[in-house]
Amino acid sequence: MVKRDLIRNIIIAVLAIVMILLLRAFVFSTHRVTEGQANDYIHAGDYVTFNKNVKPQKKDFILYTVNGKEYIGRVIADEGKSVTAMDDFLYVNDKSVDEAYISKGKSAYLATVSPGNFFTDDFSIATLTDNKQTKIEKGQYLVLNDNRRNTDDSRKFGLIDKDQIKGVISFRLYPLSRFGFVDVD
Repeated sequence: MVKRDLIRNIIIAVLAIVMILLLRAFVFSTHRVTEGQANDYIHAGDYVTFNKNVKPQKKDFILYTVNGKEYIGRVIADEGKSVTAMDDFLYVNDKSVDEAYISKGKSAYLATVSPGNFFTDDFSIATLTDNKQTKIEKGQYLVLNDNRRNTDDSRKFGLIDKDQIKGVISFRLYPLSRFGFVDVD
């Protein structure tokens, strides 16, 4: 009786480990957020999960790679959209977009600089693509950092291709005090 229970428990444990490894390989994985990737919603040192099989949506945080280095940014727009940033206002398809999620960082920055400075430098899809496109093409995303002074995003790298995206960040594992789904608003 005891031997049979032991064998059953070993089989269950092995199956659970195999299931976890398969899920990690094909569905989700974890990432430790570095100082350069942090923002008001995801902090340096956080352990987050990212889903490899979810199509990024507007406002989602994504983990993506450029030249072998990993970055975290927010999806601002996807295929078919035209985007322009001018005088600290963001326009998608010629309509102003409320970016409440950057208001705290924007206010803090603007309080330290002289009038006439902006939190987000002006750009458009045309300037990001050397005048090759005016709209985002299929399979591409405009990705920006919430800290717009950090230009390690589409403003530096151009539009992010879907093949560069490792996954959509959705859940925080650590620290336990902030355990749960990652807020994007």
